[in-house]
Amino acid sequence: MAGRRKEIQIQVEITSNEQWEEALAAPGLLVVDVYQKWCGPCKAVQSLFRRLRTEFGEDLLRFAVAEANTILDLSALKGKCQPVFLFYFEGKLVSVIKGVKGPLLQRTILELVEEEKKKQELGSKYISKLQEIFLEERPKESKPEPSNENDKETDDHGPYHVVIIKPDVVAAGHVEPIKQKVEDAGYSIIAEEERVLNQEQILDFYRAKAEDSDFMQLMSSGPVHALILRKENGQSDSDGLDLSEIIDPIQAELVKTEKSSEDISEMSLGFSDDSRELASRQLAFFFPSFNFSADTSAPQADTNPRVQRTVALIRPGLLRERKDEILQTIRDSGFQIAMQREMTLTEEQARMFYREHEGKDYFPCLIHHMTSGPLLALALTREDAIQHWRGLLGPKILEEAKQKSPESLRSQFAMDDVPINQLHGSSTPEEAERDLSCFFPVEHTLAVIKPGVSQEQQNNIVSQIKEAGFSISQVKETQLTRDMAQMFYKEHKGKEFYDSLLDYMSRAPSVLMILSKENAVNEWRELMGPSDPEQARQCSPGSLRAQFAQSILENVVHGSSNIQHATDNIKFIFGDGDM
Repeated sequence: MAGRRKEIQIQVEITSNEQWEEALAAPGLLVVDVYQKWCGPCKAVQSLFRRLRTEFGEDLLRFAVAEANTILDLSALKGKCQPVFLFYFEGKLVSVIKGVKGPLLQRTILELVEEEKKKQELGSKYISKLQEIFLEERPKESKPEPSNENDKETDDHGPYHVVIIKPDVVAAGHVEPIKQKVEDAGYSIIAEEERVLNQEQILDFYRAKAEDSDFMQLMSSGPVHALILRKENGQSDSDGLDLSEIIDPIQAELVKTEKSSEDISEMSLGFSDDSRELASRQLAFFFPSFNFSADTSAPQADTNPRVQRTVALIRPGLLRERKDEILQTIRDSGFQIAMQREMTLTEEQARMFYREHEGKDYFPCLIHHMTSGPLLALALTREDAIQHWRGLLGPKILEEAKQKSPESLRSQFAMDDVPINQLHGSSTPEEAERDLSCFFPVEHTLAVIKPGVSQEQQNNIVSQIKEAGFSISQVKETQLTRDMAQMFYKEHKGKEFYDSLLDYMSRAPSVLMILSKENAVNEWRELMGPSDPEQARQCSPGSLRAQFAQSILENVVHGSSNIQHATDNIKFIFGDGDM
């Protein structure tokens, strides 16, 4: 813990319920970064927090971090795969931001600091207009008990509705006002989620608008925010305002239901194909672990399998000897490989990932094998992916798999000289999200469209970047100085082409972009292709350099080579602002 405090510096670490109560009682606005044990506090926002803390001082603004598992009030956030920031004013929760959204975090802090200033200036005359919110749904007011058994309410809550708030509205910080509007109209928010749609998903989800290039570009420009709503108990959709009167179609899309039913198969989309299959896939994408029939009085059969994501690990021994065979087996089993990443775990990373096995007899062998060479992490998708993959794997104990499930993958792909199984799979939706966050974290990388690229080619490159699922969080067109070019290409210093490269990069404006995506650094380099355009045309004909590059020197695009280079280059070009 002492090591983490030094790293965080500006943030106080809260490790007990007693410290939590003390922090809430102290003066000033309190901003809490709630993190999970497996990923730690968010480092991306610390420069922003440090600057704001320096500007306003501790009397007005305080920052803290807390692990969700250690604080009772944070139990609702256990297992969440993205950072959650809580804002406490006068000891009460007044705002929640999920995910790292630098501009929204800054705007929220500035607004609440102004409120804190008013409170301190007015003293006892101050009256707060901020409303307390809760991490878990709480009843707004108690209702009288029914007078007899026949009057008791059943769980007649009417249909579910799903609202998809568009990226520009999310970026502008208007999610909370929309949520407040629907709650004021008598709807409860049952679940919410934030996702970035790639080009393929947008085309699938919004087929009716596939020809609307402005709409397609908007929906790929950043994360959307999805809400599941329903009327509170005892009310029907006919009570009060209809959702279509509340939800501005410019701001959000509405998933409407045809009947008062919780069965996802009876939902159709007012903004897309009305087929039940598509509705199921769309809702499953946003809410893969949400059970739409959980509140019904009668059990319902799950007739619509959900499209899920799960993580598969191919351990080092199997990857070395039978990589192509296992990948083909996975594809033949109906899975799509959405992402893959080859990496070598450090001993610390392996111990952290398999910490629940520590103390078992096989643990030292497992750690030794997992760090013996590269493994391959796969993000797999298909209907009921988690259960299906676990079923294919078979028992975890290798001897048991061989004896009881000889047809299982762990038995078929066992290695004679290794006593542990060669394949891993996430066990639950929560574990799948944790594993995805671990092996495919959202990364930021720097992309440069080099000088001399025509406007038509620039537009084509940007279009392909978005089609590949990247979101572009910042763009700057500027002419690099020679010193700036040296910063980008310092690893080439001393090579015979170095001076020519610097001259070329500083002769005319370049377009510089921050790209964000899971595994962004490697995927951007794959999209660029090899540095030599001739080689690119042979081995990667769909790459940007194969399509547009003229020579090794004038090869159209540049990208950071690793995460550290990306961080350094982004800071160098765009400063300390958050992404």
